[in-house]
Order: sequence, then structure tokens, then C-alpha cells
Amino acid sequence: MQHLSDPICLYGSWAEGDRCVYGSISTRCTLVFLKLTLVLATVFLCCCTPSSTSPAVSKAPILDAQVAVPEKKRFEGEAPKGAFVVEDMSIGTYGGRLALASAGAPKTFNPLLGNESSSNAVLRPMFSDCWTFNNGRQEEEPGLCSSYSRSPDGLTYTFTLREGIRWSDGHPITTDDFEFSYGVLMDPAIPNSDRDIFNEGTDKHGSPLFPEFKKLDSRQFQFTLHRPDVLFQYAGGSFSVMPKHRWERAYKEGRFMSVMGVGMNLEQLVGSGPFVVVRYEVGARVVMARNPYYWKIDREGQRLPYLDELEFLIVPDHSAALQRFEAGDTHLHEVRAGDYERLRRRESASDFRVVDLGPSFNTNYLMFNLDARKRDDGTLYVEDKKRDWFGRKNFRKAISHAIDRQSIVRNVMGGRGQPLWSYTSPANRRWYSDTTEKYPYNLERAAKLLADEGFKKLDGKLYDRRSRHVEFSMMTNAERDDRIKMLNYIKQDLLRLGITAHIRPAPFNQVVSALRESRAFDAILLGWGTAIPPDPAFSRNVLFSGGHSHSWNPAQKTPATTWEAEIDDLLRKNTSTTEYDERKKYSDRMFSIFSDFQPQIQLVVAHDAAAANKKVGNFMPSALRPWTHWNVESLYLKN
Repeated sequence: MQHLSDPICLYGSWAEGDRCVYGSISTRCTLVFLKLTLVLATVFLCCCTPSSTSPAVSKAPILDAQVAVPEKKRFEGEAPKGAFVVEDMSIGTYGGRLALASAGAPKTFNPLLGNESSSNAVLRPMFSDCWTFNNGRQEEEPGLCSSYSRSPDGLTYTFTLREGIRWSDGHPITTDDFEFSYGVLMDPAIPNSDRDIFNEGTDKHGSPLFPEFKKLDSRQFQFTLHRPDVLFQYAGGSFSVMPKHRWERAYKEGRFMSVMGVGMNLEQLVGSGPFVVVRYEVGARVVMARNPYYWKIDREGQRLPYLDELEFLIVPDHSAALQRFEAGDTHLHEVRAGDYERLRRRESASDFRVVDLGPSFNTNYLMFNLDARKRDDGTLYVEDKKRDWFGRKNFRKAISHAIDRQSIVRNVMGGRGQPLWSYTSPANRRWYSDTTEKYPYNLERAAKLLADEGFKKLDGKLYDRRSRHVEFSMMTNAERDDRIKMLNYIKQDLLRLGITAHIRPAPFNQVVSALRESRAFDAILLGWGTAIPPDPAFSRNVLFSGGHSHSWNPAQKTPATTWEAEIDDLLRKNTSTTEYDERKKYSDRMFSIFSDFQPQIQLVVAHDAAAANKKVGNFMPSALRPWTHWNVESLYLKN
């Protein structure tokens, strides 16, 4: 599933991809491991094989000596019989706290409701998937499940859980948890994006179709599909799984939407990943402690993770995150394109190293609000005249031609980036399409497209056919100064057409609220964090017309346009065959339609880089999010 992202956070970012978050740091405390609770997110592992078949802020240096957690308190009991053996890494040493900066505060600790980078940054280390993806090797890999099987017709998937695995409070992880979580996910009263991934279309009565879940025994569960889906192991193996024993009562009492909030009693928080949140200082930090029942071991049989604690320092923006890293307050840093040369120049005389990751999988886009719905009080989400402008294909294409993307790459990204024309990034070599329509900077072409729709430029201002001046606002998240810089360049570009555009920076969580709840925006600049794996099938929450992340006009009961209906059909065809060439044909057509109609104007792709303090062992950054710590259970601090 794609998520809103801060293209460099993550996951960033989504975001996305996501798509990130912020604050100051106070003196450190000794933490005792707590037994906790919660649900699923995606933990990306180091190269592994299964053991069974199948603005300045106050600073306090974190790299000094810390109080170690006693060895006997690090883990509870023996490693599970079905423990996953992590290969292809150095054997690490135990202890210490690894710190990262996060640009934006988490909105929730509920994995089903967290779908933006600021929450996902914390949720990823806290919840594990049944079936996952190895960011290092970029291939699928077992997670909480040791194996799965698919019927020859592609309609039945059977998953088997690892033997002996437990939640962080010691309670066994069983198929009861999966059954409970899938039921919550499918509840229409619980809005979530995970459900979009399971949508198989509609029946003859127009009702949505979803796979049927069946618990076979305590370790095996099964999905029966209505249509073949050759990649269902990812959907069926990566939805947000929550501990039934902890949250079933709240769900039955109608309190599920309010539990696992950031103000909760953290002793009730339970997870299946390598770390669990044990401390949250609003606006300052999130501290996570080792899950004492984690289900992975290294090749010498030692329990993982190596680290005692993981800390996210909440900072106001990415510039502050860079300051914290350069000051030695954090160990890892996702490097923005505009900061790359600055860090490279300091690298040889510093205690960190920088790795160039090439083009990012994450994208930046400008999107107009095409929502035609009305609020409960009868007012339109989008002012009538703006809806008339934004809804015109030629208007959106004219805006795309008016944006000087090369100028953004040169002046905002320091040259480390490239214009983007397709829905997917060129980093995604398997699915990127170079045959989509392109929109090079061309003000004459833009003016011609506007004239075709009855727009006229008088005395330096653009007016529509009813003599209304074209004026609107553009929102983005205030934590991302690079996005604000992008909007400043776009504002000047649009002024050349006679369009007045106002920039509206706002806190990321407020932007997300406007996008998903109030719909109070004209245009918005954000980014998509790549789905994992980076396959078009996992963009259904964005591309499918009924998807909650179909943000220009979300959650449509039936496709609002013929082109959206065609994309829906192509998405279904794309996942109904195992033949790559056939799937690529469908995805190329899908991305061509997207580029033609410009529901989201793709802007630029940055070139990614990651930096780490030289004390960090097993640092193996990936172009897939989270770049710096996808293998967090294997990271360690060298003595």
C-alpha cells in the first residue's frame, strides 16, 4: 500500500510514502523493559533465511556512555522454535540506544489507522508482517508466517504461522489475532486504507467484493478470493494484525477508533516487531524498548534485536534533523538532495559516512481537489468556480506545462534530481514507463490549452469565460522547507500565466486532516512513499476509484469518470496473471491514462542518500523506505 510521504523521511514516507517527525531532547533516563501491546506494520529485514522450510534546538549528546540494560532482562524465555535466522550480516554486540530524527509527531499508535509517515516511522519497528519484503535483496521473504501456498487457480491462499511466536507481553500470536484483525479491517465503521488493498471490485448488485477469511487451526489461516490475484501473499500477509486479547473488548464496545492513541497508557501497548513504544514526550521524542519475545535470531543463535532502545527525536523540520545529525545527536540521517554536497564535503573529517542511493522511489506531486461531493450542511467541498477550473483536463495540463521542473531540480535539489512524468519513479526499473505523455516547460503551450477552455489573459491576469480571476491556494506541510521552496517556484511560474496562487504551509498532521477529513484545500503538494514491494498492484489504494487515498476524489462508490473506470479495470487485469509482459502492458496503459488526465501533476524525483555515524554496525541503506534502518533488528552500536 502506498502512503503519504515526506520523500526523504519516512516513508518518508509515505508519506505516499509516505511517504517523518520532530522536537527537542532532554536528559536521558534508564528504561526498564515493559510488557506492552499493539498491532502490525512492516518490518524489513536484513538478508535472511527462515529456520524452517518453506532552528536550533537544545541538545544533549546521545553518543556518550549510557546505562546498559542487564543481560538477564534483555529477553524472556527461549527463542521460539520457529525463529527466523538472519543471515548475511555481521554478528553484533548488545546494548545502547540508537537515535534518529523524525520530522513530525505521530498521530496514532494504531497500525490500522496510521497511514502517514509520522506515524509509520514508529509503527514499522513495532509490528511485523506475516509475509514481507527484503529491502536489501528486493525480494519477498517470510515474516510472522513461515510459509504460504497458492492453489493452481490463484483463488486460495493458505498461510502458516511460525511455531512459538509471541506478542511483546508474552501472549502467543495465533490465527485468532489474524481473524480478529481482518474482521476489524473489513468493518465499514472503521475507515482505513488497508481495506482498499483487498478490494476485488463489485458483484452484480454493485456491492464490494472482498476475500473470505477462514481460520483452519491455531497456526493456519486461509483466504478465498473471488478473482485470481498472483500477488495476494503480500496483501494477505501484510495487513495490520493486532492482538485480539488486548483490543477485542474495546472493539466490541465501539471504542476501537479511540484506543491506541498517542495519549494512551503505554503499558497497554503490545507489538510483534523488534521494538515497542515505552515513552512518548509530546513534541520531543518517542522512545522504544526491545521486544523481549522477538522472533528473530542471528546465525549464531543469539536473540535479536541487538539494541536496547530505539529513539525518534521529534524535530520541527528536516533542517533541524540535519543539525541534530551533524551535532552527533542522532546516528542515522536520510539525506535530502539539497544537503548531499554539504555532508560529502564534511565526510572525510567527520565521524559519519554518506552513501549515494541514486533516484528515489518516492515522488512529489501537485494535486487539485476534484471532489464533487457536498458536506452535511449542503455546501460544496470545493468552491463552484474552482471546481469548474480544476475539473477541466486542459486546465490541469496547462498547469503542468507551466511548471519549470528543471528549475526546481537545479535550485531546490542542488541538481540531485530529475523531472518526473510518470506515476512511478525511474528508480522502479521493473514498472517505470517512459512512454507516458510529458509536459516540458512551455508557457505558449500552456496558454493555448487555457485559451481552448475559454480563459483569457487581460492586464496580466487570467480570467475564465465568466470573467472570474483565476486564483487559488496551494497547501503543503510546513516541516518540509524544500516543498515550500518548490511552491515558491511554482507560484512564480503560474504568475506568468496570470494566475494568482497563494502558498499555505501547515503542520503535516493538519495537511493530512485536510486531505482525508475536511477536504478544505484547493491544491496540495505532497509526495507518495513507494509501496513495498514497489509493484503497481500495491497502488490500489491510490489508483482505484474507490480507494481512500484516491485523494483528488476519494472513496467513489462508482467511478466518476470513464478514465477512472478504465484504470480500475486495468488494475484488476494486472493482478490476474503471473506473466510479467502481460502485467507490464496493463500497467503501461494505466500510467499513460494517468499522465494524460493529470489528476496528480507529477513534479520531480530526488536522488536519495543516507548517512550513518561510523559506530553503527550492519548499516546497509536501501533505496526503499525506510532507507537507513529497514534492518533495525540487526543494527548495533560498536564498542
